[in-house]
Amino acid sequence: MEARREVLAGWLQSGRYLPLGEICRKLSVSEATARRDLAELEEAGRIRRTPGGALTEYSQRFPTFSERLKKDTVEKQSLARQVLPYLLSGFTIYVDGGTSPFFLARILPEARISKLRVVTNSLPVVEYLAGTGVSLHVPGGDLVPRQSLLVGEKAEQSLGKMRFDAAIFGAEAVNRRGIWNSTPAVVSLQKSAMERARTSFFLVTSSKLGQETKTFLCGWDRPVRLITDAFPKVIVQNGIPAEAVESS
Repeated sequence: MEARREVLAGWLQSGRYLPLGEICRKLSVSEATARRDLAELEEAGRIRRTPGGALTEYSQRFPTFSERLKKDTVEKQSLARQVLPYLLSGFTIYVDGGTSPFFLARILPEARISKLRVVTNSLPVVEYLAGTGVSLHVPGGDLVPRQSLLVGEKAEQSLGKMRFDAAIFGAEAVNRRGIWNSTPAVVSLQKSAMERARTSFFLVTSSKLGQETKTFLCGWDRPVRLITDAFPKVIVQNGIPAEAVESS
């Protein structure tokens, strides 16, 4: 029992969000047993339980969506507008849960791209686009409250049935190795969307260049397009290949 709980704590403390169903499957235990394990770990102060699973201390410290939305707003708005020329009539696009993709969602109604279909796991994007006339689809999944995201196996399974003309993502860090993000659950969902997209755009402000986080998403060998406000000199200094960067 103690060994099993240590394994569970290790998964969560590595930066993961785990829904209850995934915990049961990974540990080959019942929901009742998983809930008891989570209760013990929470009582010990090692995790925080949610209605559908558990979060790590990292997830609790990670800034909320609202907090992140206030940072670099002008830059993010500019990056979002640079994506618009690539979104054509009849496209199905995936909009990630980052704050930069959210700024894209805010300008989609005024862009009036005919027959555009938006798929998103971001609750702020859903709330903003609801009632605007933009066709909207929500994959579902397990809620990570502070990030306002739906993640997990259910979300990824739903994406598996879809194809995207373009996917628009945010990222926490970019360097010569590639693109990084906050937690494995977020990265796992991003990978699922990337695999089903013809083109993947990453909107990244210059403050994130040369940085690295816990969770690696992909390298520059993948067909990704970086949209950033960083100067060309800064891009070169950070070892980011020029062919991966969309010029403004």
